[in-house]
Amino acid sequence: MSTDDRPVHVAEEPDGRLAVAAVSGDLDAETAPAVYRQAVEVIARCPFVVLDLSDVTFCDSSGFNALLRLRRRAQEDGVELALAALPTQIARLLALTGAEAVFSVHSSVEEARVQLRGTGKT
Repeated sequence: MSTDDRPVHVAEEPDGRLAVAAVSGDLDAETAPAVYRQAVEVIARCPFVVLDLSDVTFCDSSGFNALLRLRRRAQEDGVELALAALPTQIARLLALTGAEAVFSVHSSVEEARVQLRGTGKT
């Protein structure tokens, strides 16, 4: 996979404390491992991470599992992880599985940024 084909595009705030990782395309068995690896790199650098899922076109169980693993990794590392702009399919998966209770979910990236900044830690 070339750099241009990476499924996650990362934009970090100038102070390096908050990053927005935008996931695009399918989040499935083929792409979930790369998405997980790239997001873990971001979690290692920034104490506040927003996963922008607005451009995810499909999510299967592998993709959903990657999101759950990322939440656990962020929690273990003391990183605040927020999900933003969820497509309907992912929102339904979160609701059906009860996982919405363990994620910080926001309707937009900007809402997630404001919430994370509002914690007084960023």
